[in-house]
Amino acid sequence: MSLSTRRLKILKEKLQEERERVLDAFNNVSSEEFVLNSDDRQDTIDQATSEYERSQILRFRNRDHYYKKKLDKAIAKFDTEEYGVCEECDDDIKYERLFARPTAELCIGCKDEAEREEQNNITGRQSKSLGTSVTLSAVL
Repeated sequence: MSLSTRRLKILKEKLQEERERVLDAFNNVSSEEFVLNSDDRQDTIDQATSEYERSQILRFRNRDHYYKKKLDKAIAKFDTEEYGVCEECDDDIKYERLFARPTAELCIGCKDEAEREEQNNITGRQSKSLGTSVTLSAVL
């Protein structure tokens, strides 16, 4: 790998700080945010608003959970010296890309190619946030 020890240290610290931020966000959400209290049930508009807000909180928590998994995977790659290596072509991922997106698993060339393939294949699209396939009927 072509990254210097100093740059690797910077990236690892960035990953660990981001992981701590996500864990703090998990710890700061109370179960009370998911309970429908009597004030929220006064009319259908208030109830719908409260349900929407709760669904958004759950959506963001799910996103953060998935992101935490990506952070853990990236941090684990430091131990095996695989961090910063493209999973497709085994070339080094540039420092600028890793600094902008420390969880990057593909070099910019492979990422561009993967996005082009995704755009051209609507029936086989895969959700980037959940890692699941999206069927044509779900898209339409």
